[in-house]
Amino acid sequence: MLGLLAVASSAFVEAAEASNGTSEDRRDGWVSQPDGRGTFDILWSCLFTIFLCTWVSLHLNVPATHENYWHQFFRKMRWMVQAIMAPEFVLAFATGQKVEARCSVELFKDLDLPAHCPKWTIRHAFYANMGGFVLQPRQSSSFPVNSKQLHWLIQRRYVDYPTMTADEIWDKSKADGFQKSLTCLQTAWFIIQIVGRAAQRIPITTLEITTLSFVLCTLVMFYQWANKPLDVQSPTILTSHKTIAEILLEAGTAARDPYKQTPLDFIDNQSPSWLTEVQPHLQFRTGPRMRPLPRFTNDRFPVIGAGPDAVGLFLFTMAYCGLHFAAWDFSFPTPLERYLWRAASIAIGGCAFIFWVCETYQDGHRLGRWERWYAKWRGDGRDGRINTMEKTRRNRRFVPVWEIIVMSPVTLIYTVARTYIVVEVFLSQRSLAVGCFDTVQWSEFIPHF
Repeated sequence: MLGLLAVASSAFVEAAEASNGTSEDRRDGWVSQPDGRGTFDILWSCLFTIFLCTWVSLHLNVPATHENYWHQFFRKMRWMVQAIMAPEFVLAFATGQKVEARCSVELFKDLDLPAHCPKWTIRHAFYANMGGFVLQPRQSSSFPVNSKQLHWLIQRRYVDYPTMTADEIWDKSKADGFQKSLTCLQTAWFIIQIVGRAAQRIPITTLEITTLSFVLCTLVMFYQWANKPLDVQSPTILTSHKTIAEILLEAGTAARDPYKQTPLDFIDNQSPSWLTEVQPHLQFRTGPRMRPLPRFTNDRFPVIGAGPDAVGLFLFTMAYCGLHFAAWDFSFPTPLERYLWRAASIAIGGCAFIFWVCETYQDGHRLGRWERWYAKWRGDGRDGRINTMEKTRRNRRFVPVWEIIVMSPVTLIYTVARTYIVVEVFLSQRSLAVGCFDTVQWSEFIPHF
């Protein structure tokens, strides 16, 4: 399917020429469909595809036990809006979660487990990091634990190793094969339609260009979240014979500081997170107010590193932004709208690049990556690793002043540009090139002898 997407993207240059109609060959207002495709056909095909790409593809974390259906529904709606306004950021979250899951699999390899215990797989890691395991200490409040915290508890025999197999975890997933199949079929058909129109030099609308960008992000998100259970409603309870006070006391000085999220913050404090750290820092209303956290938020900033995952995510992000340039010479209702589209496309691409540069630098600083690389370059025999205290200090200042100063205008510009793109793709439907209502002549692709 990604191959079809590449073909569609490469054919946009020719499609742009065909879409560059003049005011004499345009059709204004609502166009019916008896003689070809109409306005309804264009809107239905794109909106249905966008809905599937943004709703079905979202794999959110396990909700808190006290949350009802409407809490979960409106949370998913907010993330759907986020996926519409900035799908590349949701893709970054998915990539970061997969990287953390792979790291968890490596971490659990050092546990000396009996032969009958199931192997810790990437599904176990996803399940743990999404809040699937909840610790119930003796005479203490329960709270979710991620894979790092669970590894620490198992290693010190505070809890037993979970006996759930990967298949049993998958049974808890509400992954609907029909929904995913429908999404894949619809996106594949949409891509084929775009390829067919481009091959026959039939004009393409800006709404279809934007929809194709959602398809790109959705396909990659499906791949990154392939092993993450979908819509798990109830977590797995892990009981401990110790109270949380006893666990913290035995942890020593590492656990002496008051916790902000859960009592096991000294192992992993779910940092950085927008709801639990950035919003309080900016004096905004925060997310879950209960402590310990009753659930893991979905917005933990991805720590992807500087390996192939980061490179791949960067390339896909730039590809998503670059798709908007395919409409550079498309026919718009007015020249002003075309110039604004061009400006918005440049702004989205430029802001995404600046964000990547800033976040990559700051992420490397938090983890001491640049010091290690510099030490290796100097060849002075030091690995440049930062100690635990320094790493904790840097994590607490994960949003430095310089990043706020740089990212505030970048975020504003991106928001304005992205909002214009979303609004314009619908406004432009009021006046389209006549060719936009032509249908693909599939018979022309059949060889004639």
